[in-house]
Amino acid sequence: PGGGVQSTPTQPHLTPCPSLAEMDLRKAPKFLISAGRRLLTIAFALLILGVLAWAYVAGIQLVADQYRIMAFGLYGAFLAAHLVVQSFFASLEHRRMRRASLPCSYTKTVALTISAYQEDPSYLRQCLESVRATLYPAEKLRVLMVIDGNSPDDRYMLDMFQEVFAGEDVGAYVWENNYHRPPQLEGEQGGGGGARGPGGEEPGVYGEVEMVDPGQLAVEELIRSRRCVCVMQRWGGKREVMYTAFRALGSSVDYIQVCDSDTKLDPRATVELVKVLEANPRYGAVGGDVRILNVSDSFISFMSSLRYWMAFNVERACQSYFDCVSCISG
Repeated sequence: PGGGVQSTPTQPHLTPCPSLAEMDLRKAPKFLISAGRRLLTIAFALLILGVLAWAYVAGIQLVADQYRIMAFGLYGAFLAAHLVVQSFFASLEHRRMRRASLPCSYTKTVALTISAYQEDPSYLRQCLESVRATLYPAEKLRVLMVIDGNSPDDRYMLDMFQEVFAGEDVGAYVWENNYHRPPQLEGEQGGGGGARGPGGEEPGVYGEVEMVDPGQLAVEELIRSRRCVCVMQRWGGKREVMYTAFRALGSSVDYIQVCDSDTKLDPRATVELVKVLEANPRYGAVGGDVRILNVSDSFISFMSSLRYWMAFNVERACQSYFDCVSCISG
């Protein structure tokens, strides 16, 4: 009676979900483009390699002295051009980074892991003290050092860790094994003679997979409950040490930062790395500028410092311009 407007319910518009076949067809062009780029890259690399090999065999020289003692050939020209191109894009990357003012939210959790193996006490102390001086919120930063070895000779590294991080919720554990060397089965004997698994396997092959190592559980619980943790484990190489850190941390942190026990970190290293990762969600890893600490100790260390400068400030800076770095140090 009041002349109001009456609304009638309408059926919601439903969009049919694409079938699996349609989804596969949509993915096909991207796959073909990716495969085409790879084939073109490989073909171009083979072309360059073939031309250089032909020029070397044919002895083609662009410039040579009268007696052919010194010459500048096609291979040298290619290397020079490669260096010029790398330097050009590296300069563009440095210019872009100087102009960039990336923010840091300081909300991401970071686990800083250190791989240690019979390290020089002086270098190890510098590493640990630099880690403690890191300018990142303590409640968002966790420190984990894994020592590759659990003998009494390796104990000094654990003691130094506890000394440097005293009062920082420190935890320590000496693991008799590692993730790929679990404890032996009861009654297992070397050289055969032990009991076999249900499938006829040799002792330890089947049982080690099924066995739960109490030490492993203790390590994982300690790492996830304490802020600063040092673990000594059975020797297995650097990859085993890094695997322990990655496996035990799991998804408990947003980012994992890795470094060696002879590395002295800049106080803002963690902050700057986090800035880059936060700037683009597509970035999977980021590396910093690594330099030689003892440049003036010897001629070899000086030459190594030049090589490091070239690798990080030219080669990887050029790659970083295209958001694709081939190697992340750590």
